[in-house]
Amino acid sequence: MISIKLYFLVGFILHAHGEHILIPDVPYGSHPEQIMDIYLPSSENSVVSKVVVLVHGGAWFSGEKADMLEFVPFLERDFPDYCIANMDYQLGTHESPGFPKQVDDLDLALTYLRGTFTNNVTFALFGTSAGAHLSMLYSYSRNVTDVKIIVSHVGPPDLTDPSYVGNPLYNGLFYNLVGPCLYAECPDLYNATSPLVYVNERSAKTIGFYGDFDLQVPSTQMPLLREKLGSFGVTNKFKVYQGGHGWNWSDADKEDLRVEITQFFNENW
Repeated sequence: MISIKLYFLVGFILHAHGEHILIPDVPYGSHPEQIMDIYLPSSENSVVSKVVVLVHGGAWFSGEKADMLEFVPFLERDFPDYCIANMDYQLGTHESPGFPKQVDDLDLALTYLRGTFTNNVTFALFGTSAGAHLSMLYSYSRNVTDVKIIVSHVGPPDLTDPSYVGNPLYNGLFYNLVGPCLYAECPDLYNATSPLVYVNERSAKTIGFYGDFDLQVPSTQMPLLREKLGSFGVTNKFKVYQGGHGWNWSDADKEDLRVEITQFFNENW
């Protein structure tokens, strides 16, 4: 059963939202950006055992949970018994980089959710761009056993890829994550923030989606992740669609993405 903790938090307003009940702006930490929207199954008899956590992108310095709202309706429709948590996290700057505080925010959010329900829950992390990177980095680097699925929507897995570090057009791309330091100056930091480095046989099953003309995630990134996961026998699936960084894909490809995610969840979680 759903913990009564959620229903008695002072100041929260519950809204009917399709197959779910929305509890907006739930704080999971003390920082103003440490909030999440929680979508609970509307059935009083629902026993939540699975939680999909949505993690927005924005190059580690921008973005908000509202950016992930396009994915909520199909998750509500296809998984009426799942809880959905759409989270904000502390944004990074050159002076206060995203690493490690953003990974710590993911841990804090999942710790809050673990304590919210009366039964043990497992998680899928569904991130876009920087949010997909953070989802992979958190799950792979910390070997989080209750994270069962990663959805990488145009997420970069390897910041040490020569396609990045050998191309001056990408200089400064990661400063809001690691601080104003190029790979040549601090390779250990770029290694530490590359999800690919941490992949092992216990890593979460992963599905990923990439564009064939993405100027922010080079075409070399997806094969690197696919091959590393495959080398450890981790279930994975990847698709490439025509277009750029997720924003100009066709309606047919966006629908195919939804179908692929639903099938992957049903088969592997």
